[in-house]
Amino acid sequence: MTGHRQFNIHSSDHPLRKGVKRGQSESPELHPLKRLSLRAQNLVEFALVIPILIFFILGIFDFGRAFHVLIAISNAAREGVRYGVGPGMDRSDPSLFITLDDEIKAAAVQEAGNFNLKLKTGDVAVSCPNTCIGEQNLQVTVSFTFTPFFVTPIFDILFPSPDFTIVRDMEMMIP
Repeated sequence: MTGHRQFNIHSSDHPLRKGVKRGQSESPELHPLKRLSLRAQNLVEFALVIPILIFFILGIFDFGRAFHVLIAISNAAREGVRYGVGPGMDRSDPSLFITLDDEIKAAAVQEAGNFNLKLKTGDVAVSCPNTCIGEQNLQVTVSFTFTPFFVTPIFDILFPSPDFTIVRDMEMMIP
């Protein structure tokens, strides 16, 4: 090949990489004070990030607890209305269905207790109290006040009342 120049420059022949062998660091060993400065920087970054990480982890736990309460009161409302259209009715008069509200509320409270949820009979409401007509809907509403576990002074400043009420209702048609 005439007229063409061939360049065979190896990485070790390059003027900027003179004396650096393959696999070695290009920078010389760090000065001890510079290493100490990097350690301090890592410690400060960790100290800034760890409270935010803990906040998120505790928030995940609280969200899980709130979801557990939602499922528990949904099941309690479902059990209350199921009991109400079945054994919770006094069917002595065929044209009039008398609901046994105290028994319906007790069934809902007992179902919530299966989920380790302390529910009171005052948290359960029955929509057609004491008397219902055939082919009417019986509705049971369960409400529960949820208190987040993670409550800090900063959280109290941002949200004055961290408690919130979760309400679920179920209804079934009386046969």
